[in-house]
Amino acid sequence: MVIPFPPGGVVDTIIRSIGPGLARELGQPVIVDNRPGGGAQIAASAIKQSPADGYTVFAGEMGALAINPTLYKNISYNPATDFEPVAALLKAPLVLYGNPAGKIRSEQTLRSALAGSTDVNYASMGPGTGPHILGHLLSRNNPRARLTHIPYKGAPAATMAVLSNEVDINFDAVPTVLNLYRASKVVPLGIAADKRSPFFPDVPTMAELGQPGVVMDIWVGVEVKRGTPPAVVAKLANAFNKAMDDPGVLSKFTELGYDRFHMSREDFGQFIKTEIDRYRPIIIESGASVE
Repeated sequence: MVIPFPPGGVVDTIIRSIGPGLARELGQPVIVDNRPGGGAQIAASAIKQSPADGYTVFAGEMGALAINPTLYKNISYNPATDFEPVAALLKAPLVLYGNPAGKIRSEQTLRSALAGSTDVNYASMGPGTGPHILGHLLSRNNPRARLTHIPYKGAPAATMAVLSNEVDINFDAVPTVLNLYRASKVVPLGIAADKRSPFFPDVPTMAELGQPGVVMDIWVGVEVKRGTPPAVVAKLANAFNKAMDDPGVLSKFTELGYDRFHMSREDFGQFIKTEIDRYRPIIIESGASVE
């Protein structure tokens, strides 16, 4: 299992959690190989250079599989053509949140700010990442708003910027925001989804706040090298789905705020292509680009 992120992140945690069940289903040990860096290109290269036999699997999320193909000028992989979809695993919508002691701490203060009443800084995990894209959409939806993007190196730094009132708002996935909310460290302001979250039933969607199109899920799935025999891909897909649907494993993640993300291999492949096409014009419009 090649993961384009360091140990301890979302994708790493998911893969390590389903590892024992996956090993049982396949009758083989599962080795986690963390290869961060290069916008997932280091990990992707390991997949492209491996035999197309199903023994090397790429575990990625929406950034690596849907955003990077546009964000990076000279990217060395294309998820839609170099890889074969295996299984979708989990997803969670993003949530806009602020500091309870900050200037954007309620629906009223948010609406007022988007109408242009005050300068607002929003954090992100870096140019072209999910929070940056959603912040750009907010700017496009609200031409009178005075929104400034402040990129940070990774999610923890962006989160700390809000907690310290260094910036006013940020977007992050339900599990992260839920944990901070339960500790009374943040106030959720809007759900970037088509419907409200059961974890934040009183928090409106971004559309309910007058911000249509500000919708994004963080999602995780697995792929193998293109050319892997269909029977092998089908066997892997069955094993991943069974391991993910284990009640003990799945309940652990649903309690944290994730949703099971289940679709056929064919639909998952089409979904990835659709996501790439969806984000491409927004990324280009935002000016985000990485060499």
